[in-house]
Order: sequence, then C-alpha cells, then structure tokens
Amino acid sequence: MLDFVTIYFQFITAPIFWFQVIGFISMAIGWWANSQKQDCKFIQGNIIAAVLTAIHLGLLGSFLGMANQLVNVIRFRLCQSLNQADKAQTTYWLFSPLILSATFSTIAVAQGLMWAEHWSEWCAVFAAIIMSISLFFFAGSKLRLAMLTSNLFNLMLSIYLLSWSGIIYQVMSIAILSKGLIGEIFIEKSTSDDLNQTIGGTTNIVKS
Repeated sequence: MLDFVTIYFQFITAPIFWFQVIGFISMAIGWWANSQKQDCKFIQGNIIAAVLTAIHLGLLGSFLGMANQLVNVIRFRLCQSLNQADKAQTTYWLFSPLILSATFSTIAVAQGLMWAEHWSEWCAVFAAIIMSISLFFFAGSKLRLAMLTSNLFNLMLSIYLLSWSGIIYQVMSIAILSKGLIGEIFIEKSTSDDLNQTIGGTTNIVKS
C-alpha cells in the first residue's frame, strides 16, 4: 500500500503530469468548440484552446508547435473581428482575406524553415496553411471540413510528441466534425429531395 501511495505521489508531482493536464483542459474546450454550430462560438472556443495548446506543446519541447498555436490565436481573433465588423469598414487592402491568408501562410512556412526538426512538425505547418486560407474564405460546412483536414495533420505531431491529450483531442475532433458534416449532407439531401418532389408535383398539376 505504501509503495502504491509513493508511486502515485511521484506521478502527480512529476512535471509531465501537469503538462498533460493542461493538454486535457485544452482538449475539452476544443471539443466543445468543434461541436458548436455557430461560427462565433466555434472560433471563440478554438482561441482559448489554442492558447492552452501552445503552453502544452511548449512544455513538451516543441517550440514550433507552441509558436504555431500562438499564431493560431491571432489568426482566429482576426477572423472573428472581420466577421463581426461591417463589410463596408473592412475594405482596406491590408485587411482583405487574400492578404491575411497569404500573410499567415507565409508565417507558417517561415516557422517551419526556422524550427521544424521532424516531418511531423511540417504536418503542423501544413495544418496552419490550411486554416490560414479557410478561416478567411470559408464558413459553415466548408470551414469544418478544412478544420477536419487540419486536425488530421496535427494528429501526426501529437503522435510524435506522445501528447496523449493531443492524440485523443484530434481523434475525437475528427469524429465530431465528421458527424456534423455527415448530418449536414443528409439535411441538404433531404431538402433537395423535398424541393424536387415539390417541383415535380407542381409540374404534374400544371400538366393535368
């Protein structure tokens, strides 16, 4: 019994334990964000999750992963600001989606060239490029499809770093996003079928 208590105490006092705890908190917030249907809540949740993930990855030894997540915070925040602002007030070329997506994509590549030490970290770079483009050009199901693809790339880095919270988060996020996308496909198909039936019924009445 004493040995068990000693092992348990050593486990919970080990730094790696608390590094993983931060990751699991980020994971929970990320799950909540990815299950939201409103884009504003989706983005807000991912901002908080990105901050915690940056701390988590930095403590696990991936400076690139930490820097990438901090850039994610800025990217999500800018996207949120642009979505909330009046389009008439965001016509300056500096804040155009094309310029912003190109800027963040360039930053992601530069981070990779400076700090990437493993192919899995380049996967995180590709994930950042995908989100840099999709956040400023996509919404709804297209945004979530891009997020799903980004999660697949980030999963490679989590596996390499043995970030258990990251692995679970990415896998579950992929499942949540996939479920939502499949649901939207069925809804769109059902709506399309109903519309076709309505049009077909109206055509038959006119012919009669």
